Amino acid sequence: MSYILPEFFAFLGVDVFIAMSLLTCLLEDHFPKNLPYIFQAAAIGGYVHILISKEFLGLFGDTMRFWYCFLYLAVALANLIAANVYLAVAKQRWTLAKIFSGAIVLPTLLISAFFVSNYMSQFAGLYLPLTMLFSAVALGISIPLLLSPEIKRKYWKRR
Repeated sequence: MSYILPEFFAFLGVDVFIAMSLLTCLLEDHFPKNLPYIFQAAAIGGYVHILISKEFLGLFGDTMRFWYCFLYLAVALANLIAANVYLAVAKQRWTLAKIFSGAIVLPTLLISAFFVSNYMSQFAGLYLPLTMLFSAVALGISIPLLLSPEIKRKYWKRR
């Protein structure tokens, strides 16, 4: 039996939508003006989703509840990645997109992967400690390279 309820993933998705609403408000010059309101509506939709699913706790099992809460979290994470891609591709703000990716997208994805794998530990699935180790090493190597273009220039000049 897992100690995390499946509805935790819906709450995590709501938190991602609320954080995205706040971030798009703070970066209002880079995003459309109505995007924070769309994220707030998605967060309210998540709360309504949790309120409605409370009535069906006896009808659906843990597996069904996990999948529809996980789907909501996946939509929230997809919106987070789409906002990062929008900054990089549509607005041509590569530096801001790199910072956004390293400070917001990657930690959010790692935290979500941690909780999902913790919930799925009762099943045969992802072995998280090895995955976290490789992710931490990749993050530790890539952040200095992404944030300082001089290192990349020196590396490419040697070749």
